[in-house]
Amino acid sequence: MTRNLEHLMIQQFRGLKNLEMSNLGTINLLVGANNSGKTSVLEAIATYCRPLDPKG
Repeated sequence: MTRNLEHLMIQQFRGLKNLEMSNLGTINLLVGANNSGKTSVLEAIATYCRPLDPKG
């Protein structure tokens, strides 16, 4: 199943306190300095897309 994100809001995830991204396209680039949260954004998206494991 394909999911297309048009808008993304991340609150209280790792080092990200409040991040909002809108007008997302099919391909998006994350650019920033080291330790600016690029990997945290990707991990938040992966967490959203990963189905919950009922076994915990």
